[in-house]
Amino acid sequence: MCLLNTYEPHIDIAVDVFKTQNPALVFSLKDFLTVLPNPKSVEEVLTAALYQLAEIDSDSCRWLFRNPSYLEPELDLAEVAMKFAMTKLEQQGFVLNKDFMFEPKGRLCLSSTAKTRLMVENSVCDRLLLEEVLQVGD
Repeated sequence: MCLLNTYEPHIDIAVDVFKTQNPALVFSLKDFLTVLPNPKSVEEVLTAALYQLAEIDSDSCRWLFRNPSYLEPELDLAEVAMKFAMTKLEQQGFVLNKDFMFEPKGRLCLSSTAKTRLMVENSVCDRLLLEEVLQVGD
């Protein structure tokens, strides 16, 4: 993957910073990442780092998901989670505002069938994103 090759050192640094669970270091990381060519690159690095972090340190990943403001405005976790859930559900034939809907505070309400289908075959990061950000769980 081009992003991983080009920005691998930045992603590795981000993972290390996220593992500290230190808000000041996260803000310093975001300042450091401004050396990247554009805001989209920063967003992609933060996203890639989150996916790596979820695989090696789910507690730190959950900490970030419980404190989404630390990554804003560069990465909006609620938006990422909503887009992921909506895309996956619509691809499976579920209809927004019929089978599932988003409450004003971002919580996802869905039928039991939609919930079952949404929660299968996800990466660790996607599962944590759904559980922590959209509050979808058992």
